[in-house]
Amino acid sequence: MAAIAESATGTYNSQMCSPTNTSKTFHHPGAIAFFLILSSVLIMVSACATTAYQYQDAQMSAVRQRSVVQTEGNLSISASVPGENETRLIFGVPLYDRGIQPVWLEIVNRGPDQIRFAPTGLDPDYFSPLEAAYIFRKGFNKEARAQMDRRFNDSAIPRHIPAGESRSGFVFTHRVPGTKSFTIDLFTSKSDYSFAFFVDVPGFSPDHASVDFESIYTQSDISDHDMDSLREALKKERLSTTDQSGLREGLPSGIVIAADGGDLLKALLRAGWYETALVKEPEQLKKAYYLYGRTPDAVFRFQRDKNDRNELNLWMSPLRVDGKPVWVAQITHFIGQRTQLEQVILGSRIDPEIDNGRNYFVQNMWYAQSLKQFAYLNTGHAVSIDNTRTDFNGAEFFTDGNVTVLWLSGTTVSQLETAFVDWDDPVFR
Repeated sequence: MAAIAESATGTYNSQMCSPTNTSKTFHHPGAIAFFLILSSVLIMVSACATTAYQYQDAQMSAVRQRSVVQTEGNLSISASVPGENETRLIFGVPLYDRGIQPVWLEIVNRGPDQIRFAPTGLDPDYFSPLEAAYIFRKGFNKEARAQMDRRFNDSAIPRHIPAGESRSGFVFTHRVPGTKSFTIDLFTSKSDYSFAFFVDVPGFSPDHASVDFESIYTQSDISDHDMDSLREALKKERLSTTDQSGLREGLPSGIVIAADGGDLLKALLRAGWYETALVKEPEQLKKAYYLYGRTPDAVFRFQRDKNDRNELNLWMSPLRVDGKPVWVAQITHFIGQRTQLEQVILGSRIDPEIDNGRNYFVQNMWYAQSLKQFAYLNTGHAVSIDNTRTDFNGAEFFTDGNVTVLWLSGTTVSQLETAFVDWDDPVFR
């Protein structure tokens, strides 16, 4: 129940068993030798099982200081996520290595009613404190494991916050690369509250963080449009990727997005996409998709299982609509792995019906309540399943030739409020 003390340091040094005196005398040399070997083995086993359990609460000061705070009425919530190294020190074990990411919260209840906190809004499959501790039980003896259990249990935030009081502690969630996006849901007997958080995690720098978006285009490169003129401008845009040379065909784009950068990031994170930190080695650049003469400004992924994911490449275009940037996106649905040799030569296998990724993205944004309005633009560049094409990476594809234009919101939009903009009637396959 208690919050983590900021200045405490916990250490448990397990004592190895002292040799036991015996009055029995061994006269046979073989028995004496056996006893000495057995004693050595027992001592080594005992030493291996008595690793000290240590943690450092001094790291909590930095975690608290960079917390993000939101307030509504009598409620105030602070949220922060310790990085990988901070987590190792705070809990004494490498939680990140096992896919566990703790989120620190402080809930202040200044109202007259007790508040109930539901961790499932933060992570539907969150770890219980003792479940997280149990994963690291090996290497500690019974006493050290008990101390680790107490440490994890006492560090967890309680589910109830009495009227006029505050509580703080951790929720043990699944590790997500990049910015941590989550919702904090609170309830009283009379009302409910929901807070959306987007929290930076130390030690991770997404690929888009190194892009100077203000300098990509000069003012003379940028063309401003309203909704009607944007439609005509997009018809003149090259909405298909190429290789590094710009000569060989890549995959069609399929998606155009109108949104400020911050709103776009929030919409994607809320929908379950995560940031990447790609290392652009020369071999990777040869296989990368290019648009506007450059590799993607940002890459996001949506993991479905080990070998099945969607990957979203984003480029900021020189177009603006009603003052907002227009982004061109190309989504790839990876549907499984080739053999190791095929991966080296051909790369990962993608879904040849590339429209599936585009259609999934529209639904994904709508269900995440991030979609304000959308329209279809028919490019006239359909590719039949009977006459497929192959991009420069050897990926076979076909498409109905439609591009979906989406206006995204950083704040939630009711699904019933999403509007359809009547541009082109989509000619579906």
